[in-house]
Amino acid sequence: MFTKKGDAAVLAKLNEAPEQYREIGERLHSIIRESAPSLEPIVRWGLPFYVKDGVDICYIKPGKDFIAFGFGEAVNPAREGGANMHPVAWNITALDDATEANIGALVEKAVA
Repeated sequence: MFTKKGDAAVLAKLNEAPEQYREIGERLHSIIRESAPSLEPIVRWGLPFYVKDGVDICYIKPGKDFIAFGFGEAVNPAREGGANMHPVAWNITALDDATEANIGALVEKAVA
């Protein structure tokens, strides 16, 4: 497994996304870094991950027809007690203030 570390590596990977998703990817990166500056940005398996103490916290997955944001299996702040289904990833089609605030809050909860 080849890993590149740091903001520059992640931003370079996000820059490879289709044009309509690049800005969303860059904004997601900023939200994650602002919400949890202690997370280490890395590129592994061709995806930007954000890691704490060796544990995958969240990731961004640019695709041809979407950009997804999700959490690692070990830490899922969207998990609801008593529920039988738990969201782990979302396809992001646009970002508004409410969506950005929700993502930031989930990231903060994941690293708490």
